[in-house]
Amino acid sequence: MSTSVKLSVWCVFLLCLLEGNAKKPLDKDCSDYYPERHEDRNSCIFEDHHYNEFSTLNVDNYQNTFLNRHKKAGDESESDFNDWDKRVGKKTFYSDPNETLERCTCNSTRCDCSISHLKDVPKDLPHDVTHLNLALNLISSLPDCTFCNYPQLIYLDLSSNKLTRLVTGSFWGLKNLTMLNLYNNSLYYMKQTFPTGVFSDLKSLRCLKLNRNIENNYSSSFRYPDEALSKLTNLESLYLDGFIKAVFGSGFRNLIKLRSLVLAGHKEGYCLINGFANSSFLNVKQITLLNVSNCNIWADKQTEYIFKPLVNLQTLDVSYNLDIGVNYLMRALKTMDQNNITRLIMNYIESSYHPSITISKSMAQSLPISLRYLEAQGNNFESVYPGALQFMPPNISYIDVGGNRFLYGKYIHDLHSLKRLKVLKLNGGNNLHIIPRYEPMLTRPNNTGQGNSIAPSKRLIFNLPPNLLCLDMKLLGLSYILSELTIDKNNSLDFLILSDNYLPTLLGPVYGLSKLRKLYLNGCAVQQIHEGMFQHLDALQELRLKSNILEFFFKYTSNRQIFRYLKNLKILDLALNDLSLVHGGILKDLNALEEINLNHNNMWMFNISISNMSNLHMLNLSHTQLGTLPLQTRQDIDRLVKTQNITVDMSGSPIRCDCTNLDFIQWMVNSRAFDANFEGYLCLYPDTSYKKNQDAYQEILNRLRFQCADNSTMFLVVLSVTLLMVTTVAGAVVYRFRWRLRYLYYVAYLVLKKKTKDKGREENFLYDVFLAYASEDEEFILETLLPALDRRELRVLVHGRDFAVGEFIASNIVTAVKESRKTLVVLTRNLLNSTWCNFELQMANMESVHTGRPVLVFLIKESIPTTELTADLLYHLNKNTYLVYPQGEVTDVFWNKLARDIMRL
Repeated sequence: MSTSVKLSVWCVFLLCLLEGNAKKPLDKDCSDYYPERHEDRNSCIFEDHHYNEFSTLNVDNYQNTFLNRHKKAGDESESDFNDWDKRVGKKTFYSDPNETLERCTCNSTRCDCSISHLKDVPKDLPHDVTHLNLALNLISSLPDCTFCNYPQLIYLDLSSNKLTRLVTGSFWGLKNLTMLNLYNNSLYYMKQTFPTGVFSDLKSLRCLKLNRNIENNYSSSFRYPDEALSKLTNLESLYLDGFIKAVFGSGFRNLIKLRSLVLAGHKEGYCLINGFANSSFLNVKQITLLNVSNCNIWADKQTEYIFKPLVNLQTLDVSYNLDIGVNYLMRALKTMDQNNITRLIMNYIESSYHPSITISKSMAQSLPISLRYLEAQGNNFESVYPGALQFMPPNISYIDVGGNRFLYGKYIHDLHSLKRLKVLKLNGGNNLHIIPRYEPMLTRPNNTGQGNSIAPSKRLIFNLPPNLLCLDMKLLGLSYILSELTIDKNNSLDFLILSDNYLPTLLGPVYGLSKLRKLYLNGCAVQQIHEGMFQHLDALQELRLKSNILEFFFKYTSNRQIFRYLKNLKILDLALNDLSLVHGGILKDLNALEEINLNHNNMWMFNISISNMSNLHMLNLSHTQLGTLPLQTRQDIDRLVKTQNITVDMSGSPIRCDCTNLDFIQWMVNSRAFDANFEGYLCLYPDTSYKKNQDAYQEILNRLRFQCADNSTMFLVVLSVTLLMVTTVAGAVVYRFRWRLRYLYYVAYLVLKKKTKDKGREENFLYDVFLAYASEDEEFILETLLPALDRRELRVLVHGRDFAVGEFIASNIVTAVKESRKTLVVLTRNLLNSTWCNFELQMANMESVHTGRPVLVFLIKESIPTTELTADLLYHLNKNTYLVYPQGEVTDVFWNKLARDIMRL
């Protein structure tokens, strides 16, 4: 096997190394084989088993989702709270601020008052409450004795409020409190925010969360409130934000039971430390867990001895500090020879732009000899020096080095030396990078211990060979957000190929390619294009974006002119993007376009304006869902035919062959823009069947001309005379026998009605009801309407579930209407804007006309003024049965009536 073979060839066999004769089935992440992975005790995870029943009290369920719900002015909309109500599943939002008890849900001794617009702590809750959740409110102050009425509290959550300072008596009387959550407020780390004695009564407190409070404000005046915290002698877990030159004062020595200290940034909190002072950890020697992940720590900002005072440390997490570097951390660990670290988490501490790293013997020897658990994901590890694994800690049993760059090497023969290893994770990473604006620091200066800062990085500018004309980077394995990119302007690049990489977002702009004429981005999974992406590519003449994922981007992009800078663009390829709708004005600035490729998309309506494209000679609309072209587009094509050779290709598209489309077929056959033989063209008939064109549409034209001929004048004359004669005779007969005819009419009507009912009962429908609804209302259909009908044993046809795969949509709709007893139309504003829903409505109406049986039933989900309804819809509503969906509680009475109406013939 070649040494260039990726480690993934053989890592399948090494994914989990089991000790002994383990017989458990392989778990997808090997967690079953290492139950000790989560053995660390965390005082902030409440241990009462009844507590899980009161799940909304668990701050970890929501604090990272609604971090700044109340932080910004004006961000207090009822819709925000309703969104949270759906998540908790049991709360209701009330606008009256006096309805405290109704806005708090109390269950035994647990009260949940979260997301209730409260500005003060309620005073009338049960006095024996033990768990109180006040998260996500508007509480800005805690006066003296705020909680004196609730002396039994053991859990208090005040996260995501508007607290800016505390007073000495804020927590008076809470002698039993074990967990206090002040996460995501605005409690800056200053003495006036945390007065001495504010925590004096909290003798039982074990967990305190003060993180995410400095709101990206890293003031040099911040100091940890060690005087106030010094009273918490039973505290075990402490969460804080990190700021520059953070030092833990002498008051932390009193926290003799403190075990976990978390300063993590990103989702946990705010942390921008850069560098620790030499004395930072002198007063927290008692901790066993330190988490400083996502704190932007720089290797050159501190000495290698910063962690040395932590003699009791067992778990260290320094992940996501890209400027620490593996080499610095190894030197720092080497100084901790007296520590008993058993868990080391060092994920992504090396920039992905740095050269690959080979694990050396000295690195292995630097790891604590007591280490049992190691995570080192995404650190550019490529190989291991032969024999280095023999110097790994002897008791290590879990290693996760996923997301690195390992290649095959001789070191695989040393794996047997890891005698106690239970789990080895080598899974690949899936990281999407952003192109750096500044030169990454490829080498690190030797750490001298002086704390000197590095000179600012230079702006990153790519230099190309001056005479390079074509650069092919296809299938290079790039995985980037194509962000701001600067290329030295002294280049001659004409053609850039980036196809078949992973570039989901084209952000830009790209500088320096002033001569670039051709850009290929085919098969790059592009989903978003920013308006500035092509701002400085004004020489571009050919842009290929084939085989991407641009459906939703173009569907919901109406006003953004992403191509407006491409004044010289001649060829635009958007084929194979699953496009269903492209807004008309998105190409309005591309006056120089000569070729547009939109083939193999799902477009069913062409509304792109081409009136400004005087040089257009190719419009490829093949293999789409287009059945016709609008009159304006036809007129634009006729104008272009007069001045140049333009080709329009609609082969493989379902051309509608009916009277309504006769004008288009005649125009298409007579136009020089189409292939005269119409090779590969199709006909879609009114019965939704398809037929391949054989004679350039001549047979279709002859048949439609006969069927759709306009003999209106002669017909009107004959009809008028006939009607006059018939009316005269009929009038006389009717008048003579008027009472007998009236009697016979009602007798016949009753007999016919009875026969129709009997026939309907005998007819065997596959389904009782076909649901016609807009896709935007699918949540209501699947979660409310469908279960209600299923409970009443109705056979329901839902298009997303029951339509036949491979059939045309129109064919599926007609079949559904014919095979269902009734078609239930769920009327919403979304349905008014849906073309396919309108098609379903018309097909159901036609079925009713042709069979004589009532088909349509309307469920009015939203109140819509009649001025917004079409004439057809108003007609159907007046003619057919409809029900109004209740605005309040929906009872069984409503659902039973709906089921009866559906089953009634």
